[in-house]
Amino acid sequence: MPNIKPFPGRPMSVFNNLLLLLVLCLLLGMFSGCGSNTKDANLSENAAPSGQFKLPADNEIRTPASMERKIIQNADLTLQVKDVPATVDQITDLTARMGGYLVNSRQYRYEDKISASLSVKVPADKLTSMVETISGYGELTDKTISTEDVTEEYYDAEARLKVLEAKEARLLALLEKANTITDIVSVEKELGAVRSDIEVIKGRLKYLNNATSYSTVNITLEQALPGSLKAPQGTIGKAWQGLINSLNTLIDFGSGLVVFLVVILPWVVVFGLIFYLIRYLYRRRKKSRSGE
Repeated sequence: MPNIKPFPGRPMSVFNNLLLLLVLCLLLGMFSGCGSNTKDANLSENAAPSGQFKLPADNEIRTPASMERKIIQNADLTLQVKDVPATVDQITDLTARMGGYLVNSRQYRYEDKISASLSVKVPADKLTSMVETISGYGELTDKTISTEDVTEEYYDAEARLKVLEAKEARLLALLEKANTITDIVSVEKELGAVRSDIEVIKGRLKYLNNATSYSTVNITLEQALPGSLKAPQGTIGKAWQGLINSLNTLIDFGSGLVVFLVVILPWVVVFGLIFYLIRYLYRRRKKSRSGE
């Protein structure tokens, strides 16, 4: 190996001291890095120091998967029945037996046709049974089931409500400490706005609770006109459908013609009397002229 010579003009002891100092600095830096890494590892394993933010445990975090789902389910049914009033009574009794209640009911008659519309509320877990039972009361012509997931909206509203209630508590504490009229008025104004927001959110949560706990069933009942013909069941129904439609049209035309004749009968009598009076006066005048 080549010999390392000291810088000219400097003694050998000075060179050795510098070399030793450099080695000591390198060793000190290595030990400092290891100590820092060990400290960081210990800090991540132990609890957070006092005064610093601590992440909640996994069982304290409420994830969407752990939330109770909030689903709104409603149904719309249209049936043709033989007796509309009797079917209305059946649906009302069924609703009471299933723990629900009647929202509104309306029966009306148009010419010879009787119809009704009902809206009932039943527990959400009884909706399927309710729809199946009502469908057996007549011929189901229309059925619609609507579903809406309001889980996110519900829990967002709950979180906002907690924030507003905490703000209300802070404002009440400030109101007790307020000394001037200006401060009191300012705090009361802010407190009123917060309480208004709280009432709105509470009302929305109440609606969502009711809508998810109880399903709405809207029912329309129709009663066929007497004398109308119905297509036979089976494959021959299509072959007879045209003939039956023609017969039904003929029945409707005959019924309408009878109604029309009854309606215009008074006018026929009035115009007949006027015509007879004009003819009588005309003949009398013509007879008087011929006598002259």
